[in-house]
Amino acid sequence: MNLPLRLFAVLGVLALSVEAHAACENKASDGKSLSRCKVWPAVQNQAIAVKSTYLADSDDEDIGVFDLDLAIVNASNARPIATYRKPGAYNSDAISFDDLIIDTARYRLAADVRAFGLRSRFMSHGSRANPYSKTDLALYVREGSRLRPVLEGLVVRKDFGEGTGECDTRDTRIRRTIEVGSSSHNGFADLIVSSSGWLMESFTSGKQCASKTTNLKHTQVTLIYDGQQYVVPEDFRGY
Repeated sequence: MNLPLRLFAVLGVLALSVEAHAACENKASDGKSLSRCKVWPAVQNQAIAVKSTYLADSDDEDIGVFDLDLAIVNASNARPIATYRKPGAYNSDAISFDDLIIDTARYRLAADVRAFGLRSRFMSHGSRANPYSKTDLALYVREGSRLRPVLEGLVVRKDFGEGTGECDTRDTRIRRTIEVGSSSHNGFADLIVSSSGWLMESFTSGKQCASKTTNLKHTQVTLIYDGQQYVVPEDFRGY
């Protein structure tokens, strides 16, 4: 091979390498898109890459949806191994889609099935009197060259409040943890979801502003796989 051809081949390989690695990057949200990439410790030489892109409503730039593009990629060159795409995955309006976090906790759903998670964060940016934020968890498994969601819409973190002033407020915090249970249904292990939280209130006492914190009741529920997805109670979903 002569020098010009050899140089051309080297440049071509470099270009492909740059293009591949560009598919596995971390880019903070600018309101229009974001991307995340994380090595998957449970699986050798694999990483999880996700990108979300905003599509505005035709009548209002501030109201729209974010598409989701998710992949398991080769950690060395970022070439896709298994993929998943969901158009309009996240609504973004008064409660705006804010961020994605890749969750690589040990979700072993069966002897030969490991799941990974995506935590999607939403936040209200408009009202200081009624603040609101939440984080949803979804779990995905690999089936050949495709990824499939087996859990969607489980709220694992929720903060909301109301008040008319600095000394008349009620703020609620809810936190949920998830662990893999010992029992199973339809081939996948049950998921144990534990909920805890607290209510913080401020009020006027004489001429002073007083406050108190009340712990919410600790609860535990079991999510069962129905053959397609884990069934999430309605009050563990949504806004």
